[in-house]
Amino acid sequence: MIRQILTILLILNLVILGSLSAEEFAPVGTAVAQFLEIGMGARSTGMGEAVTAVINDASAVFWNPAGLADVKWFNLYSAYNSWPAGISIGGLSAAIKVGNLGTFGVNTVYLMTDDMEITTIEHPNGTGEYFAISNYSLGLTYSRYLTDKVSVGVTTKLVHEGYWDYSYSTWAIDLGTMYRTGFHGLNIAMSILNFGPDVKFSGDYIDYSDDKSYGAQPPVPKTFETYSLPVNFRFGVSLNVIDGRVNQLKTAMDLVHSNNNLEQYNLGLEYSMNRLIFIRSGYRFNTDEGGFSLGGGLNLHMGEDLNLRADYSYADMGILKAIHRFSIEFTL
Repeated sequence: MIRQILTILLILNLVILGSLSAEEFAPVGTAVAQFLEIGMGARSTGMGEAVTAVINDASAVFWNPAGLADVKWFNLYSAYNSWPAGISIGGLSAAIKVGNLGTFGVNTVYLMTDDMEITTIEHPNGTGEYFAISNYSLGLTYSRYLTDKVSVGVTTKLVHEGYWDYSYSTWAIDLGTMYRTGFHGLNIAMSILNFGPDVKFSGDYIDYSDDKSYGAQPPVPKTFETYSLPVNFRFGVSLNVIDGRVNQLKTAMDLVHSNNNLEQYNLGLEYSMNRLIFIRSGYRFNTDEGGFSLGGGLNLHMGEDLNLRADYSYADMGILKAIHRFSIEFTL
């Protein structure tokens, strides 16, 4: 066990030193499908998104598919986010354990907006036409234990993003692993999310900042450039500081490396009483806006085998104001 702990500390030091030595430049605007990077689930976001080594239900498909292996039999999960600018984003997932074969899951993430009026250079107040945004992903997940302490998981998914007449559809995969040491709930986990090919929006457009495009007679349309998906590598550690029958206090830390932003460092806490009442808090370091979050939840026994858990989280988003998230989970 001492050797394992030393290995963990060595990995953490190498990751942190590598992050500090990296150039402090955020390559924002270089990836599409940004809705895939919005934190999903009130429990996870209430803990500051430090859940790579914590997640153990159907919501694991959004963070680390290896956590899906801990589903007892059947788990149904639903989450909703109230995002700025009238944007609604949510997620649905369901998982079922099939004996020794492992755990299978299906999931979706969707982003929707109200109708927006189309404006042009000639009609800055609107053309009378409207459009709406409907972005989504659909995924299939498989997870199982390789040993009594190590699980792996993989998700294959379809990603679609469209704005008016411009859209693309592509595939992506998520991979994850989780190691449960058995030492005071110490878990070590890693995942890579949204790994897939570069994409290109369909159609063409007039570039009003380029005289060769807009100034030509007739105007010369351009085609879109290619962009990558928002690939995220996550490394997480969790530990039960208090692990009694009544009181439990879980701590967690995530290091997140993205291909379109700076490294982020997330810390989270979760206190539970009798595994019925939950209080959570977290902080995301090195984010563009905000970082502090808190939340809570209730775990209700609806019958001999049916549990219902309802969670809520609040996150400070700086100039974007507060974000409220809700999620409901049914477990058999």
